[in-house]
Amino acid sequence: MRLSESSFQQIKALINEALKEFHRPQEQAVVTDIHIMPIRETGEVTVSDDDRDLASTRLSDLVEIPEEDFYQVMEKSLRRILKDIDEVDPLENLAIWKPFSFVLVDDEGETVAELMLFDEDNTLLTQGLMQGLDEELDTFLKDLLSD
Repeated sequence: MRLSESSFQQIKALINEALKEFHRPQEQAVVTDIHIMPIRETGEVTVSDDDRDLASTRLSDLVEIPEEDFYQVMEKSLRRILKDIDEVDPLENLAIWKPFSFVLVDDEGETVAELMLFDEDNTLLTQGLMQGLDEELDTFLKDLLSD
């Protein structure tokens, strides 16, 4: 199951709308996370910072995504949307103190997945970069201890 192209574009526009205030270079916001909260039952998608809602919309096709696949579909779609936005206007240039991240949260505000993380050196860390790191560290430690 995938999001429709229409919903994909609406979420992209929603995130761009929410980020408008962070394009003001004169003052950096103290934000640790940008939360993206889709709610399957109502079709509502809300983008918020640590303190307040920044933008919200309702998408009818969210309710059609099977419940067991919902967050997996949303995570994959949101990663693609953020990557598309970042290619046009780099997200590391937002007027937000680093580190900050984009996170997918459930309807109770609990983190489901970290979508993107920006550190103080403006280095973008994504799941692809971090994937397999645990196994590599375990192997390294095992080799180190065996010597």
